[in-house]
Amino acid sequence: MFRQATRLLTGILTLVLVALCADVSVAGTWEGRENDLPAVELTLRNDNAQISGTIGFYFQTRGADGKWHPDGKPPFVVPLLSPKLNGTVLTFETIHHRTHGSAELGPNNKYRVTFLGTKEARLQVFRYGAKEDDAAPGVELIRRE
Repeated sequence: MFRQATRLLTGILTLVLVALCADVSVAGTWEGRENDLPAVELTLRNDNAQISGTIGFYFQTRGADGKWHPDGKPPFVVPLLSPKLNGTVLTFETIHHRTHGSAELGPNNKYRVTFLGTKEARLQVFRYGAKEDDAAPGVELIRRE
């Protein structure tokens, strides 16, 4: 009896979670922080089921005091390339310069955003041909109100 009730409850919770995730609207501005400072800003648009947008990166430097500080410049913003939304997962690429300030391009960076709800997501980056299994935990994104 307990086992049947557990299965029923698990099934109901799964259906509720799928329904909530299917209704997630991704359009808007999503912000991520590292070292208690702005790190990334993802702006998404959904025009007639076509996802587009930009991603901006805020650079940080470690000061003489050992603490992280913003570099004082506006974010480095690039367009999303080949964005694809599959359920609650968005994948895309961006151009990537070999070094900061260089005009020489390297391989594109690849990204995965997993939307965890209407206001929370997780951004992961796969640099230099890294496999998805090799990804770091990523950056938490919060939707700007």
